[in-house]
Amino acid sequence: MSFFKRPKTWLWALSFLVMGNAYAQTFNVGDRVFIGFPSTTIRDDAFIVGEVTRVLESGDYQVSVEDYVEGHDYGAFCTPVAVNLPDKESEYGDGWERWEDTRKLDQPNLEYIVKAENVMAYRTGQYEYIERNNTWVVFGRWMSDAPILAPERIERAKKTAQSIGLGGMEDAFDLAIAHRLAFYENGWGRPYWPYETIPALNGLLDRIDVLFKQDSSLKRLWQQKPRDQNQLKADERTYFLIIAIDKLVEDAFDQLYEDLEKADPEEVKALTKHLKALGKPKI
Repeated sequence: MSFFKRPKTWLWALSFLVMGNAYAQTFNVGDRVFIGFPSTTIRDDAFIVGEVTRVLESGDYQVSVEDYVEGHDYGAFCTPVAVNLPDKESEYGDGWERWEDTRKLDQPNLEYIVKAENVMAYRTGQYEYIERNNTWVVFGRWMSDAPILAPERIERAKKTAQSIGLGGMEDAFDLAIAHRLAFYENGWGRPYWPYETIPALNGLLDRIDVLFKQDSSLKRLWQQKPRDQNQLKADERTYFLIIAIDKLVEDAFDQLYEDLEKADPEEVKALTKHLKALGKPKI
């Protein structure tokens, strides 16, 4: 069950909350908390909403679970603890014997110990993870060529990303903005004819060349076939920049097979040469 599917009015009201320092607070028994497990891809983020039932000497927390994202493997992040209910005593030590599926947190008579570093105030956690999801939605709309997606909207998503610890997405968002301006008038108006896109696409591929010269490891990873998934997901910058470059190169390559009769022959020649150097020769 995910709060991302709840009514839009609830999300609208929540957007007015101001996010503080997510990990600066301490919590008491009875507090409702949000336990976040961020992922590099954002799409694979997971979370737990629960109530603190015990504060450990280490500063970690034992919580009873109210809500969580199904499918995430919580085994590496949670320690199950068997609890005794008034009407039913448990005979299971620390609870591991009862935790049959580490992707679910709804087993009866179990609570979970979580690291303090992952625990946030309930509202703070909701805000941050909703904004993470919204940031992915904007990037995903660009990836899917949404017809109405103004560069200003992408710029706002970039600023939001910076404010919630996703500053590594900045380069990918900058490429997304430039891509929109290459294919649409003002970035969201009429689609350009293929021949109109060629000069801008050459400029985009020049930017990719600069990125590769600045970061040779990025270039090596982009050229890998198949790519090392651990390296690809090492951080947000690498992950989102690689898939952004993939899109730019593929879209530029597709333009070579469109009607370019009105295009500047030198620009077409430059694009063809550029793509060949990137391993995408025109056949």
